[in-house]
Amino acid sequence: MTDSSPDSKKRRSLVGVVLLMAFLLYGNTLLYGFVYDDHFQIEGNPYVHSFRYVGQIFTTTVWSFQGTEGQTNYYRPLMTFGYLLCDRVFQSSPIGFHLLNLLLNCVVVYLVFALSAALFRDESVALVAAAIFALHPVHTEVVAWIAAVTELDLAVFYLAAFLLFLRLDREQGRRRMAALALMSGSFVLALLSKEQAMTLPLMATIYEHLYRADRKASAWSSKLFRYGPLWIIAAGYLLFRMTVLHAFAPVTQRASLSAGQLLWSGLALVGQYAGKLFWPRPLLGYYVFRESSSWSDSGVLAGALALAAFVAVLVFLWRRARSYSFALLWMAVTLLPVLNVRWMAASAFAERYLYLPSFGFSVLAAAAVLWLSRRAAARPALGWALKSGAAAIAVLAVAQIVVRNRDWRDDKSFFTATLAVDPHASYMRTSLATLEWSEFRQQDAVKDWKMALLDKPDNAIALSNLGMAMVEQKRWPEAEDYLRKAIALRPRFAGPHIHLGKMYAEIGKPAESLEEFRRAVQINPLNTDARNLLAEALLKQGQMDEAEQQYRSSLDAVPNGEAFNGLGEILLSRGLPDQAVSNWRQAVGLSPFDTRAHLSLGLAYMARGSANDAEKEFRSVLLMDPHSEKALEAMRELKPAEFPGR
Repeated sequence: MTDSSPDSKKRRSLVGVVLLMAFLLYGNTLLYGFVYDDHFQIEGNPYVHSFRYVGQIFTTTVWSFQGTEGQTNYYRPLMTFGYLLCDRVFQSSPIGFHLLNLLLNCVVVYLVFALSAALFRDESVALVAAAIFALHPVHTEVVAWIAAVTELDLAVFYLAAFLLFLRLDREQGRRRMAALALMSGSFVLALLSKEQAMTLPLMATIYEHLYRADRKASAWSSKLFRYGPLWIIAAGYLLFRMTVLHAFAPVTQRASLSAGQLLWSGLALVGQYAGKLFWPRPLLGYYVFRESSSWSDSGVLAGALALAAFVAVLVFLWRRARSYSFALLWMAVTLLPVLNVRWMAASAFAERYLYLPSFGFSVLAAAAVLWLSRRAAARPALGWALKSGAAAIAVLAVAQIVVRNRDWRDDKSFFTATLAVDPHASYMRTSLATLEWSEFRQQDAVKDWKMALLDKPDNAIALSNLGMAMVEQKRWPEAEDYLRKAIALRPRFAGPHIHLGKMYAEIGKPAESLEEFRRAVQINPLNTDARNLLAEALLKQGQMDEAEQQYRSSLDAVPNGEAFNGLGEILLSRGLPDQAVSNWRQAVGLSPFDTRAHLSLGLAYMARGSANDAEKEFRSVLLMDPHSEKALEAMRELKPAEFPGR
């Protein structure tokens, strides 16, 4: 039981101050936009823009909207469903998504306080632990980057489930059953957030048998009642993944690594994670994975040292302060799943993976700080030095968080900040080049894509983009060479097939063009660009029925102007002008600057004899494109005095 002394009440009131601090630290992120994966997972994800995909959200992996191109081991339905709800509420405005991250982080900070108080029966430790957790710069990525919301979801429901687990021995009757149901529900939501939640039954079992105060007096039936449901749910989750997702980890990453390399790489990751907890500099949004091949590698030695320190501290705490050894085990067990590099994506190491494990770190740091402060109580000079040091660290942490938040201001900030620390981050340079291309800096883009290949010759994305650039420059042999290499490296990648299809269309190979577009659609059925290009190619071949089907499939995936325009033209040719006009209006509704849709509407209104409506559409076209010959020709007919003939 927590006490109700004046000091305790004061500490509880300070929790609100800590929560306010946790919110204000990340307040500048509310002005930031979507960055990196956000564009794919939110803006370009059909699942996020329609409730019709809810079934797919909960029965497929997180990148399944990209078809076979998006095969992954990650099952994160709560993230995608949360995006869907946010999209409905905030209309795709990034401020709403950032606000949700800030609020979830505040919930986690509160749960850190509540769980610490329940576990260690010391509200002072709990308050300091919550403050340390809120101030740790290693959490910046999780809060500032929208795509890291999975860590926030996981922490909220994992901590809540464990807090409810602790309370099961205090409740009776219906309240006990309600707590059990809430614990089970929280665990299910944690599992739907991220795979690390699978460690919760193990943590509960360890606590039940080694740490719970009444462990010796409790019967086995009572113990099983408390943690048994967690194991049953975990077994059901495993069965679901094996049957619905076809495997717990359907994609094997880095299959070429030997057992020794896997072990050494995992040990090196231990050292890297320990280092970031104690010295969070530099902090990066993307770390290049470099496998370890020998026990003598510096990273492996650092990991071995960290592991030896862990064992020594565990033994010490077990003997002197047993309850706090649980915080150390929390760090180790919750971090364990991300040490297997065969499960992980391109960047095996990420700061965000420390978010949940750092609960244990925050508790141990808080206990150490309070122990030192109590020892220094009789020595004013030492106490002053300790307080000054703690204040200085807090100020530095605040400054680092506020400055580091800027890395997620926009794509350019994110890419350049990462490359400034690690110029050999090939995928970051590839993404920076893509941004440069969109800004019409073609030479810089091509240069950076080639530099990305120097660091990672098997970078299929850079190869595909270079192929696209060569297609734009009509350098056909080079384009085909780049694109064929990309396909060989990554057969389930729609991009190079799309670019090849465009190239074949331009050089007069319609059959080959159709084949490439069909392959792109087969790989990624929800890719509207691939569907629309295939429809356009089919129209050129006179296959109007199939072209119409492709446009409709494109619209089923995501409503888009290109498909509305193409479908409108097909419907007009079939003698269905009203339906055609409806499609063009929807195109204009999606993009008021769509000159193709405005022009088509103008011609349709003109054919109907609706001169005023036609004039309005043609004037819209000329406002955006003053040299549009078709719009000028129509206006010469409608307004000859204003638009005299040549």
